[in-house]
Amino acid sequence: MRNRDITTILAGAYGAGLLTMYFLDPQRGKRRRAELGDTLTHSKHELEKFAGRLSRDVENRTEGVLAEAQRLFQHVPTSDYVLEQRVHTALGRVVSHPSAIEVSAKDGSVFLTGWVLTEEAEDVERAVASIEGVKDFTSYLNTSTGPEHIPGLQGGARRKHVPELLQQRWSPTTRAIAAFAGLGLATYGISRWKSITNAAGIAGSLLLARSILNVPWAAAVGVDPSTGIHVQKTIHIAATPAELFEFWNNPENYPKVFPHIQEVCRLEDEAYQWRLSGLAGTALKWTGSIVRRVPEKLIEWRSLPGSAIENHGIIRFEAAKDGGTRVQIQMSYRPPAGLLGHAFATLFGLDPKNVLDQDFIRLKALFERGTTKVHGHQVTKNELQNASGL
Repeated sequence: MRNRDITTILAGAYGAGLLTMYFLDPQRGKRRRAELGDTLTHSKHELEKFAGRLSRDVENRTEGVLAEAQRLFQHVPTSDYVLEQRVHTALGRVVSHPSAIEVSAKDGSVFLTGWVLTEEAEDVERAVASIEGVKDFTSYLNTSTGPEHIPGLQGGARRKHVPELLQQRWSPTTRAIAAFAGLGLATYGISRWKSITNAAGIAGSLLLARSILNVPWAAAVGVDPSTGIHVQKTIHIAATPAELFEFWNNPENYPKVFPHIQEVCRLEDEAYQWRLSGLAGTALKWTGSIVRRVPEKLIEWRSLPGSAIENHGIIRFEAAKDGGTRVQIQMSYRPPAGLLGHAFATLFGLDPKNVLDQDFIRLKALFERGTTKVHGHQVTKNELQNASGL
C-alpha cells in the first residue's frame, strides 16, 4: 500500500473519530444528535421546496424552447399586443429609461414616441429591428444628451446583460446542473487523487458549494464586506430590567452561564478579549468593545478592527406589565470562511441562532428558578452574584 493511501486512510479514521466523540459526548452528545436531526429535517423540507421550484423552472424553459421551435417550423401570426410586449422587453435591455418610451404596433408596424438619451438611440433602432414579427418601425423619439428638465429621463440605470453563470443568483435549473457537475468533478478528484485530478476535485467542491449556497463567490468565502449573517432573538424573563442589565453589563460573567464562551478577559476601558469554542475543540478568539450603555435599557457592542470574527450587536431590556422583562438581542456577524463556514457550523449546531436559543434557555432558568446547568454542573444565581460582587 502506498504512503499516500495510508495517509488518506488515517485522515479518514481521525475525522471519523472526531465526529464520533462529538456526537457521543456523555454530557452534550444527546443534544447535539437532536440538533443534527432537526437540521436534517429542515434540509429535507428545503430540498422539497427546491424540487418544486426546479420543476416549474424546467417546465417554463421547456415551453419556451417548444415555442421557439414552433416559430421556426410554423409561421404563427404575431398579434399587436404580443409584438408590443416583445418591444418593451427589448427596450428594457438596451435603455436606462424604458418607461419614457411609448410603444404601439399595428399589423407588424411598430411606432415609438417619447424620449431617449442620444447615446442610446442607435441601440434602440438595432434592438427593435431584430425583434421577430417586426416588419418595419417608425421612430418619433426625442433625443437628449442629458436628463436635465426631462422627468422621464431622470434616475434609472442601463441594464447590462450578464451570463447566467455570472449572475449573483442562479436559477433552479442552473443550480441543479452545477450541483451535478460539481459532485461529479469532486468524486472524480477524490477517487483518483493525482495532481491534475486534485484540481478537478477542488473545482468540483467549490462548484457544488456555490450551487447549494446560491450566493456570489465573494459572499461564500467571506471576502464581500457587505455580506453577513443577521440574527434576532426575543424572550420574556421573569426578572427586572435592572437585574438583567447588571448581568449583561459584566461580560466576565458570561463563561459561567454560556458554555460556548470559554473566557472573557478585560483588556482596557471597555475592550474585552473573547475566546469561544469551535469545532473539534478548537478555539476562536476576537476582541470587542462595549460602545454604548443605557442603564436598564440597552447594551451595544462591536468587534475591533482585525478581529477574527467581525460582529456587532445590541441587547435591549423592556419592562413588561407582569414585572418581568422583554429581552431582545440583534446581532450581525461575518463568519470565518464566509457562508461556507456558516453552513458547516450550522450542520454541527454551532451557528449563532442555535447557540442563542440554548443560551437564552439557560439564562431564563437561572433568573426564574435560581439555577442552571453548565458543563454538567449546577450554577446558582446567588453564586454568580457573590462572585461578581453584584
